Amino acid sequence: MPTTPASASLVLPENPAAIQGGDLTAYRSGQITVDLSTCTNRLGPPPHAIAAVRRLLSERPGDLVPPPYERAQPPYVAEKRYLQAFADRLGTDVGDMLPARGVTEFLTILSRVLREEHVAVIAPDYTETMRLFPWATFVSPPDTARDTVELRLERVRMALRTDDVVILSNPSNPLGHFIPSGDLLQAARENPGAVLVVDEEYIEFQGEDLSLAGADADNLVVLQSTGKTYGMTGSRAGMLWTRNQHVRDLVAAQLIQWPLSLLDITLGVAALEDTAWLTTVRAVIQDDARRLQQVLADRFDELVVPAGIHYRFVHLADPRPVVEHLAAHGIAVRMFDGAVNGACGIRIMAPNGPAELAVFSAALDTLPAGWGRA
Repeated sequence: MPTTPASASLVLPENPAAIQGGDLTAYRSGQITVDLSTCTNRLGPPPHAIAAVRRLLSERPGDLVPPPYERAQPPYVAEKRYLQAFADRLGTDVGDMLPARGVTEFLTILSRVLREEHVAVIAPDYTETMRLFPWATFVSPPDTARDTVELRLERVRMALRTDDVVILSNPSNPLGHFIPSGDLLQAARENPGAVLVVDEEYIEFQGEDLSLAGADADNLVVLQSTGKTYGMTGSRAGMLWTRNQHVRDLVAAQLIQWPLSLLDITLGVAALEDTAWLTTVRAVIQDDARRLQQVLADRFDELVVPAGIHYRFVHLADPRPVVEHLAAHGIAVRMFDGAVNGACGIRIMAPNGPAELAVFSAALDTLPAGWGRA
């Protein structure tokens, strides 16, 4: 197998496939200068959100002293204020929502309360989701076919007919496939005896007004957060929307008191209110992603998965040499070896502007022919 030439200045993770996106602790300090391994919005956080936290700390630091109690009536404080901002953003009823520390906490809770149910996860999907549901049925594409939007939707429909709960990300991680919201809603309506859980962490990167939150279906659960959309994944705030009272009660019973910190809420509310910023930034990111698509297609042809969001996946039979080659050029990408979620290849976040894209493109130009394909 081809390997990157040894270098005393290069320190590589023992197993890059085990490293989550954005985690550079396995690399030597300063080794990575362009981090394309994560999927957060690198143009965030919005200035309006940063200013809101500064005002809180400078003008109302005493608000951090007591726990973030709620009031029954406006003006809301703490998590109800966060949920109201999310409801206003999505055009939904705040009474159908719950708050928690990001989508991951909701999935962790669901993995507990659904332990006795027949659960299907539409694979490939988030590594963390598949780790949380090791006992579920992983519904993967046929061995002879690379996944497509159509194949993914077909598996959703099949799983809704046979399982109690079906979980998927949409747009999907790591491949980036987006199933039209109307198709998922129709599948849910055709199978009212099953619950469809849709992780919409990346929905805002796909476009405006695409969420299933607020849809007229009692067997639908939607998860979102403000972390990756607004470039503040270091904060932990998210929401669950559902009209299914049974599911909402099960999850609510598992939530801790005061599930969100006042700092996270302040950031999240201000970000959700700044709709102009998101519209402008989304256009910039999508342009960067289209340029990345072209650079990757020139090098890897049909191995690149087309997508409409902010990252691209390249199918590679042996991704490690490519990951190591890029790391030797100061670039981190996310590696998948097929062990956990079935996807084998690399996921690349769109470089931020022409300068980063030039660095990435130059590294690809020096990649020996055939690396990663076998």
